[in-house]
Amino acid sequence: MSDDNQDLQAYLESLPDKLTAELADVIREQAEALSDAQRAALQALEQSPEETGDLEVSCVVVPGSSPLEYAVQAGGDLTTKEVREGSGVDYDYALAFEFGTSRQSARPFFWSTYQARKDEIQQAIDEAANEVIK
Repeated sequence: MSDDNQDLQAYLESLPDKLTAELADVIREQAEALSDAQRAALQALEQSPEETGDLEVSCVVVPGSSPLEYAVQAGGDLTTKEVREGSGVDYDYALAFEFGTSRQSARPFFWSTYQARKDEIQQAIDEAANEVIK
C-alpha cells in the first residue's frame, strides 16, 4: 500500500473518534443551552403565587446511552402531584403548562423553545462536524 493510501486509511479510521469527541461536547452544550432557554421561558410566563418553581428546577439535561446522546427534560418527580387530594391519581403539571387543561390555558415553554432554537442547534452541530473533517 502506498504512503498516500496509508495516510488516507489512517485519516478515515481516526474520523469516528474525532467526530465523537468534538460532537459530544457540542451536543451537550446545545442541550444545556436549550434547557437554560426553557427555564428562561418559564420565568417569563406569568405565574400564580402557589407555583413553587419546581418546574424550572425540573428542566435538566440527562446523558443518554452514548456520548452523543443527551435528553432535555422537564417535569417528572418534582412536578408530579395528585390531581385532587385523595384521588390517588398522579399528574405531571409540566404537561398542564405545556398543553393546558380545561381550567388553564396552555403556557408552552418546552416544545416552542426547541422549535425556536432547532436551526441554531443543527448549525452548531454541522459546524463542529465540518471542523473535524477539514
